[in-house]
Amino acid sequence: MSLKKPKVSTLAAGVALGVAAMTAQGATQPVLATAGASTGASFSGGGTISGGANYLATVPSSEKLDLVATIKPATADVGKTGTLVAILIVEGVGTFTKLSGGIWVPFDANNLQGYATKTLTASESVNIVEDLIGDDANLAGAKLTAYVGYWVGDDITTLTYTQDPVVASIAKKPTAGCPTNTAATGTTFSGKPVCELTGRIETNTHLTSNNAYQLSSAVFIGTNTDTDNDKKISLTIDAGTKIFSPVGFNALIIDKSAKIHANGSPENPIIMTSAEDVAGYAGASTQRGKWGGLVINGSAQLNSSSGYAQGEGNTGQYGGGTSFNNADSSGNVNYTQIKYAGYLFTPEDELNSLALQGVGSGTNLDYIQIHNGADDGIEFYGGTVDAKHLYLTGIDDDSLDWTTGYTGKLQHVLIKLTNTGDNCIEADNLGANPIATPRSMPTISNLTCVLSPNMSSKGHAMELKAGTGMNMYNSVIGGTMPAAASEGCVRMAAAATWSQSGATIATLNGTLAMQNSLITTACLNDMSEKGTAAEILWTGKDWYGAQTGSSNATFTLGGTLGTVNGTEVNAIAPDMSKLTDAFWDQVDYIGAVKDTTSDWTKGWTFNDF
Repeated sequence: MSLKKPKVSTLAAGVALGVAAMTAQGATQPVLATAGASTGASFSGGGTISGGANYLATVPSSEKLDLVATIKPATADVGKTGTLVAILIVEGVGTFTKLSGGIWVPFDANNLQGYATKTLTASESVNIVEDLIGDDANLAGAKLTAYVGYWVGDDITTLTYTQDPVVASIAKKPTAGCPTNTAATGTTFSGKPVCELTGRIETNTHLTSNNAYQLSSAVFIGTNTDTDNDKKISLTIDAGTKIFSPVGFNALIIDKSAKIHANGSPENPIIMTSAEDVAGYAGASTQRGKWGGLVINGSAQLNSSSGYAQGEGNTGQYGGGTSFNNADSSGNVNYTQIKYAGYLFTPEDELNSLALQGVGSGTNLDYIQIHNGADDGIEFYGGTVDAKHLYLTGIDDDSLDWTTGYTGKLQHVLIKLTNTGDNCIEADNLGANPIATPRSMPTISNLTCVLSPNMSSKGHAMELKAGTGMNMYNSVIGGTMPAAASEGCVRMAAAATWSQSGATIATLNGTLAMQNSLITTACLNDMSEKGTAAEILWTGKDWYGAQTGSSNATFTLGGTLGTVNGTEVNAIAPDMSKLTDAFWDQVDYIGAVKDTTSDWTKGWTFNDF
């Protein structure tokens, strides 16, 4: 059902016509004409405001809700003709059945109808509700409960449906005033009342979008205690919320006993920024280092000697020691901009825009922009967290950095270097012990690095050092290096980087790999190595050309490499054969963005270049 305005009336008609909800068990489960007993089918789904980037039990009444489900038919039913069924209970309105064409009619338990008859595939997507805005439909505060299922052929007695419904609630409109754990300041930011956060907060906190929120210190959420995922407190941030900081060391730190739920949407991203970021922000394209950024501390594995480490800027201990939890969840960050962050204490003690410190794979990071960060854009300090749709623009140092045994997965990463940026990627295993285990070895696909002639003369597309590993696929490096660049487009350094990756160019072991990817001819001819003759076991140029099973190629662009692929890039087919688990999107292109019609950066991101 597409609950855009013309079809919202379909639900209301059930009440207007005096049609009662035809259920025997209220809003828990409709009585179906038959109860199927087929085994092997599975059902999943939920409510989302982010196109499925994450799912929410409760959505703001101002946001577009999609209620979706996935049916995986029993193996024996795949390939057979089946009829799909969807039933929706709208609290306070009625119970409805979906028909062909997206029309909803009052549910009749004695005349169960489906909405589509088709050959069943291994996975069937069901759009139950689409773009439903609670405020527009007068459904703020209501609960939506949906059941989906199917029967095979003409035999309705084979009906199989989910016993656990797909549920989403629409929140009531937020009340005026500042939420719990915040305090009114009597000022405004971006036209909204300002509520202040300060100190350490140890109870659940919900930041609604009718206010803006000021960080007046290093704000810690939770405590520095390893805690089971289901016992952690939460900081929930609604779509469209702005969090800002006066200039100085003010940061938002999610400690180990807490989770962040930053639930932005494509239309209303969450924005974390400087107090100076107002309309007409003077010199915005060169502004950096105004505040401390977002720090997340987790309890996943590090390769430090103790399994713990202390965050820069006194942001707390992270890592789980010998009792690490690689599935640790620190919540989710979706459709969020972090702007003008990174804070310098000393050259050896700096905060990044987003520091992910021992963060586990239970955390959901998707659709995040880092803009004009003073130090690194995103740095992964160990841990196992995965991330998608990262847009890194105007970073002053390294756009993407990892260390301390990071082993997560990254897909759809777009990096555009501007001004004085150093590297698209700086990577190491552990500076103090380059052979420490677990070795840093993230897996990356669909990355684009756009170099700039204005970047640092000592910058690189990639600097691979201190024993790091990496498995990169389907990626693109291009653009223009500074004329005075002295250290190469791709630079390798430290004996352990070579020795752990293969003793000779003929015996590379696959732990430092860049396959099925493109780099410019200029980049290929501008690789460098730092080390003694005994340490440098092979050159970067030979390494790139020797990737086993790779279709690596170099290319000379007819124009400048942009943030969206051109025809030269799209002429190369991806190889997803080594990327088969559920995390990976099975795409038909290399690089971060295929074309303008599928540009995932549109609408929710910021740029001033």
